Amino acid sequence: KPRRLDEISRFIQSTDATFPNAIILAANYDEEGQLVGEDRQWRLERGGDETLSLVIPEGAERASIIDGQHRLMAFNELPDGAKNRDMELLCVVFLDLPSPYHAFVFATINFNQVKVDRSLAYQLFGFQVEQQEPIEWVPETTAVAIGRLLASSDDSPFRGRISSGLVENIEEPAMAGPIEGQGAERLQVKISMATVVDGILRLITRNPRRDRDFMRSAENVGAKRGELSFPNEAPLRPLYMANNDRAVYETIRNYFIAVQDSIWEQAPQNSYLLKTVGVQAEFDVLRNLLMTNPPTRETTTIEHFRRVFHSVGERLNRDPNRYQASGIGRTRIREDILAALQ
Repeated sequence: KPRRLDEISRFIQSTDATFPNAIILAANYDEEGQLVGEDRQWRLERGGDETLSLVIPEGAERASIIDGQHRLMAFNELPDGAKNRDMELLCVVFLDLPSPYHAFVFATINFNQVKVDRSLAYQLFGFQVEQQEPIEWVPETTAVAIGRLLASSDDSPFRGRISSGLVENIEEPAMAGPIEGQGAERLQVKISMATVVDGILRLITRNPRRDRDFMRSAENVGAKRGELSFPNEAPLRPLYMANNDRAVYETIRNYFIAVQDSIWEQAPQNSYLLKTVGVQAEFDVLRNLLMTNPPTRETTTIEHFRRVFHSVGERLNRDPNRYQASGIGRTRIREDILAALQ
């Protein structure tokens, strides 16, 4: 709103100008709402004195603004030479926060303080703040719901292994493998919810933003999943459009149970097969398998996936130093798994 920008810019030029409230940013997502590669992700590093430093890779300085757009844009309205142009601003940075969660943060701040047009929130974030019928869920909402189920269900191999991105989880432990002296207990992985949501999204849509824009456009308010175009562009999209989230969940769960049995439990601690790049590559392989052989009740069972992954873990774990935390590492893991499946 130009009028608001003008008001804030005049305030910035005043002698008592200050912004005690934080600008809220969300890092590690690109303009299309996709999770960026690990080599371009902001991260926290712990120093020897127990302090934490925010590391922003060169060329990856951009972040989404969840709250504070008007405050930041108002600086562009200042005249040349304005003394407060270089004012330092307090920021809160969310790392790996899935795009649908941006709406929750935005709504919590604004709907409870200053009335914000809900249509604006829906357009910007593609996510209903109020409870929706599942049949109206956009792909991101569906992916988050399934991700939560994977994180919490007793029958899920991801139970207790999905991190919310808190500081105490920045050191990523091994996903599986017996802890010495503790029998069958396992170390828990702390992959981010963003990794899981991104993997699920690629199974139900090729372009989440396009789907969201269609379902949240003014002329399509209340649109149902089945009204979307491009029904066969992703392997589990027919299930998504049919509102069969249970089948999507069970397919992913059954697949990763087989992955856990074949790969995770044979990998040494701190192997990249157990970390973010490994899980990303394993989601890539699932997508490849389902694109090659369209899912059926028989081809998505735990037993079927176990047969497919028989002896894969042995081949992948022969050289524990082969993989790395990068896009190259993800590609290499994916290609090695696919080669082992042949």
